Amino acid sequence: MPQWLELAVAVTALITSVSSIVLAIGNGKAMDKLVKANSVPYLESGISTATLEGAQVLSLDFVNRGVGPAHEESLLVTVDGRPVRSFPDMLAASLGPKEGHEAYEVFHRTHTLLRNNVPKRFVAAGQSQLVFRLPRTPENAKWWDALVKQQSRWNVAFCYCSVFNECWAARSETADSTPVKQCTRDERTEFTP
Repeated sequence: MPQWLELAVAVTALITSVSSIVLAIGNGKAMDKLVKANSVPYLESGISTATLEGAQVLSLDFVNRGVGPAHEESLLVTVDGRPVRSFPDMLAASLGPKEGHEAYEVFHRTHTLLRNNVPKRFVAAGQSQLVFRLPRTPENAKWWDALVKQQSRWNVAFCYCSVFNECWAARSETADSTPVKQCTRDERTEFTP
């Protein structure tokens, strides 16, 4: 076999090997992007006054409309821009201390208030998770109606991360989540119903 032919075969093999490595690296990067794209959460939250079935229920829920799980790291609820730490605090800030206490007693006595007191929530893709839920009943209607009238004074802000520690901050008055480096919790203002 002539020497130039051996050299041509060797150069061809080397080019093929280098091309295969370049393609493999490019394919690996594309697969990495694909895996991340298939794992992005999109967490929404807000306070609503009705269910899809039409029942009158005051609730704060998280809904993950993304394709990956979301880890809610921080939750801030404010009334007139001031943080409240619990549902009783929210009642007092919305209705006044005396009326808020009376309303809480009625909700507590009638066992109508459901609360999820975990400090952080993990919400699977396509799923929702309750923070608090208060159905309107004949026994609590007076206080439920008074509380719902205060809804325009409330705001919800939260921060959540993906399984790849990509994080977003969101507010109930805007529809978009903003990318952030990480979520931070301030236990002095964290809402735990």
